[in-house]
Amino acid sequence: MHARAPRPVVMTFLFGSLAVLALGTAGCLCPPCPTAAGAAPVTAGGGLNGPAAAAASGSRQVLWDGEGAGASAQGWDACDPKSGCSKVSTAPGAGLGGSTALKLHGDGPGFLGMGWNLFGWYPQNAGYDMTPYSHLTFQIRVESKSPDSALDPASVGVLLGCSANKKDSATVNVERYAKGFNDGKWHKVEIPISAFTKGPGAGFDPTSFWEFRIATWSASPKHFDIFIDDIALEKH
Repeated sequence: MHARAPRPVVMTFLFGSLAVLALGTAGCLCPPCPTAAGAAPVTAGGGLNGPAAAAASGSRQVLWDGEGAGASAQGWDACDPKSGCSKVSTAPGAGLGGSTALKLHGDGPGFLGMGWNLFGWYPQNAGYDMTPYSHLTFQIRVESKSPDSALDPASVGVLLGCSANKKDSATVNVERYAKGFNDGKWHKVEIPISAFTKGPGAGFDPTSFWEFRIATWSASPKHFDIFIDDIALEKH
């Protein structure tokens, strides 16, 4: 049995960047260290510990679907401990067509977020080569406890982590690519890979992508569940 790679280093949350994110502008966020309580269970299925194969026109590489792809994936969750709480887990039956989904539960104000390492941090140089592809795609569905505590779609951002230099990508606002994604239904999000490497994401290495992250922020308490399924790379 292989030993797990060292977990990501604890970083101070960049609340200034999160405030910008809440306005729907690209920012950058470093992850905290996953904890025993925050780490999500390993999903079932097969995985790939290395770069993705070269893409042909119109090709699609599924990275995680809760059923087979992404066997070794594990997650961390984080929040402002003084005001909010978040938890990441897998949710059998909550995905597309009754499959398993990735679930981020958010409860409270402030920062609520998660990371989903597609390799479980092992080996340390694992990663997918995104360069043969044009888009990162995934399915998203949002459920809120009540209208008053509903998730603000403008506050939801996606950013990526890489294994090569541990630098984050730019944060991309989900609403820009999926209007109305918080209506309780499934929506496919298709984000150009180039969007992740602009501005603060200039140092991100797209040849060693290994972690998918969601970041949200709100000044008032929110109570929601974000479901993610079918994380993939596509060439359009």
